[in-house]
Amino acid sequence: MFSDILNFKLFGIINVRFSDIIDILLISFIAYCFFLIFKGTRAVQMFLGVVSVIVAWYFAQLFDLRGLVWLISSLGALGVVAIVIVFQPEIRGTLTRIGQMANVFSIKTVFFKQSGLDEITEKIVDSVLELQKRMSGALIVLEKRVGLKTYMDSGEIINGAFSKKLLCSIFCSETPLHDGAVFISRDKILAAGCVLPMPTGAAAAEQSGGMRHRAAKALAMETDALIIVVSEETGYISIAYRNNFRTRQSKKELEEEIKRHWRELYEN
Repeated sequence: MFSDILNFKLFGIINVRFSDIIDILLISFIAYCFFLIFKGTRAVQMFLGVVSVIVAWYFAQLFDLRGLVWLISSLGALGVVAIVIVFQPEIRGTLTRIGQMANVFSIKTVFFKQSGLDEITEKIVDSVLELQKRMSGALIVLEKRVGLKTYMDSGEIINGAFSKKLLCSIFCSETPLHDGAVFISRDKILAAGCVLPMPTGAAAAEQSGGMRHRAAKALAMETDALIIVVSEETGYISIAYRNNFRTRQSKKELEEEIKRHWRELYEN
């Protein structure tokens, strides 16, 4: 009975073994990994070129074009050598990435989709700690549900992938954007050098601290954004969210706040 389940006839014609199913799944998984590795490289154009040659060879065989068949067949061996020479950097990079993938391989990464929250949290925290080390003042807004386009329009639109080098360079005292706020959504730096609202009236009288801290408190009360402040004078890391403002945050506390803030977005 068990052997009948593992081995069956597909459509009553094709004999299918359980090992055949495993074989197909493994080949599909490997092919998918290679597509991810080659995505965005010159190998994509190379693949399209190879497919075009194969299609031409097929039609040459179909219409008995012997000269064209001979030419394509003769160039086949030479083409393999040429591909290895021309795409040597891509091949070397691919093998390196395969080795890196093997080092971080785990059951969890195979069977469970990784949201990316841990990765972006680590990048942001690492960047903030670097700014603290440099005593560079910073004002970082982590957008959530409420749109903040009105404030972003007051600065320079970047809309680029997040990186530690980019964020730290923005808050370098010699750059024209360092006095404004940086807006981040997921793994994107949306805008920099942005002007945030300042508290007015009774709220202004009650608040203390520098301009960055006061602006962070004001924006936090108006939106659902999480605002991170690095003090230029003390190097202290502060967090503003809603009516809550906490200073002297540790690395662990900062990580927990970012994950709590964005967990809902990454899980949906």
